[in-house]
Amino acid sequence: MKKPLFDEFEPVSETAWKQKIQMDLKGADYNGTLVTSTPEGINVKPIYHQDSQVDINLPHRGTQKDDWYISQKIYCGNARAANKKALDALARGAEGILLDIPNADVNLEILLKDLPDVGIQVHPQFFDLDFLKKLHSFKPKAYVHLDIIYRFSSSGNWFQNQKSDHEKHAFFLKSFDGYFSNITVNTSTYQQAGATVTQELAYYCAHLNEYLNHYCDTNKEHDGDVYNAFKERSIEEVHIERSQSAKTEKRINIDTTIGSNYFMEIAKYRAYRILTKTLGTAYGLNNLGCYITATPSLRNKSLLDYNVNLLRTTTECMSAVLGGADTIHNLPYDAFFHKENEFGNRIARNQLLILKEEAYLNKVANAADGTYYINALTKELTEKALEIFKTIEKAGGFVQSLFEGTIQRKIKESDAAERKLLKSNKKILVGVNKFPNAELPLQKEYEILPFQKIEPRKTLVTPIAAKRLAEDLEKSQMPK
Repeated sequence: MKKPLFDEFEPVSETAWKQKIQMDLKGADYNGTLVTSTPEGINVKPIYHQDSQVDINLPHRGTQKDDWYISQKIYCGNARAANKKALDALARGAEGILLDIPNADVNLEILLKDLPDVGIQVHPQFFDLDFLKKLHSFKPKAYVHLDIIYRFSSSGNWFQNQKSDHEKHAFFLKSFDGYFSNITVNTSTYQQAGATVTQELAYYCAHLNEYLNHYCDTNKEHDGDVYNAFKERSIEEVHIERSQSAKTEKRINIDTTIGSNYFMEIAKYRAYRILTKTLGTAYGLNNLGCYITATPSLRNKSLLDYNVNLLRTTTECMSAVLGGADTIHNLPYDAFFHKENEFGNRIARNQLLILKEEAYLNKVANAADGTYYINALTKELTEKALEIFKTIEKAGGFVQSLFEGTIQRKIKESDAAERKLLKSNKKILVGVNKFPNAELPLQKEYEILPFQKIEPRKTLVTPIAAKRLAEDLEKSQMPK
């Protein structure tokens, strides 16, 4: 009988590896030479070993089969055109549709005609309960993503005012069965404005805690149905005291953007699940689950050698998949400077189809399990995010910190630090500050204004505004 392949080799301890590394360095400082400090405050080591491995208890994906779904975002300014695009996307590989609805005037009958009962995410840019009731009558199994705090942080104002928005939000949560109405936390603006991964995760915790604290704190007066919906033993088997005592399921929707640091992003999505469960446990919601929707960030995309955006979105989608995101909707490489077009949408969708059907990234539920490096990153991100979260809570909570400008200032500082690295070439964007492509010069005009838009208006707080990293460099190179 043959011996196992590696039995003839003696195991090498972590200490032995470090000693060998020190010898090879020939006197150079180990920490200064090989340990890399990240903006997240994490020191990345050159070696991660079984001797010091970190065990991670990772909650499952929000999908039933631990699979991930390919979705496509459709802007619904015109109901008939949007319906046609949605049906075409579903016929050509999409497994779900994300409907971006700008106003309540859209004709739902036309928009939703022949669309499947499940796999439809609705992202209204307004808050109209009558519209949501009508939507429910057409598609009771759709998933509505509505986040009043995201509205406040990204625009500087509530939909109406803080009290009214929370009252309507409570009514929304209690009035519909199933996943039609869930708490949604949208963290995309934090990341795209320059927040580090630890900040993004911490702000997610503080953002979610505002909702849980509002609806679950027994020391406050709450609508009984809303309280019961979030205070039972299991959030997945909630009984809302309504006339029919219907059984319903609830979870946390997390809408995110994917950053450029491949391994850090894998760890980030794992940390999202752990933090959700941790926060739920603190409120007695021991089975609190989440459903993560991810799309590549605009943060590192550029007009300069714009075809490189295809490479960026591919690796970003990979990291979200491997990290455990439930739904991925890809960002077309030209989304921020071309009007929506069939070519860009088809390429974006096909990138995901290749990852799923040819790279088989849906065959293993948690591909990163047991990876010493990613487990260590996940643990450190989780711990550092909780530290920041606790600081925010001591200061009065997330909304209070927005009023005081603390969150905006912290993100601005991180944004400035990253831009400084880009300017000094310590942060590389291929085609931008490294290997520029002279054959793809900038144009005088684009179909869509590709730069940050500033609209003067009166706001309650300074909005957290997304801005691409390459914008300043692009503006300096624009043809006159």
